[in-house]
Amino acid sequence: MKPNSTRIRKPALRGAVCLLLAAVLGTGLGACTKPTPPVGLADCYEDLPLAEGALNGPKDSYQFHGVKLVKPGAMVKLVRQRFPHNPSSSYNPPPAGSKVCAFAFTGNFPAGQVAEAPLDASGKAAVVLTTTDRKLLFSFVLEKLPEDFRRDFTTP
Repeated sequence: MKPNSTRIRKPALRGAVCLLLAAVLGTGLGACTKPTPPVGLADCYEDLPLAEGALNGPKDSYQFHGVKLVKPGAMVKLVRQRFPHNPSSSYNPPPAGSKVCAFAFTGNFPAGQVAEAPLDASGKAAVVLTTTDRKLLFSFVLEKLPEDFRRDFTTP
């Protein structure tokens, strides 16, 4: 009976080794591919350096929390709600047909530090709005982020 049980174990063992090897190779090859942003947010991904530049601070003074694609009409409404009298002297609504990227950061942002934010705004969170054609639109400086931005480069 021993010779028969050995015949059954060898194919099962070979099969298990093959499955393990395939899993290890699959994981290893997946790690070799270059990460790309999800479809639809490639333009936002390319605007990250512009958004970080608007913070006017060293990289270790803030933390990036993610980005969301925002409809231009929703962005205009949001700016009007938060700053009904004077959002910023240089504020311009986004051009028709453009898309808006909202980048979220936390850190310590004193008044006047973040570009395109109202001069008296200070806080521990900043949301920087850019167009997908690489133009800085507006920035908010707040006490905390208004919503969850943990999912990097995802659409709303």
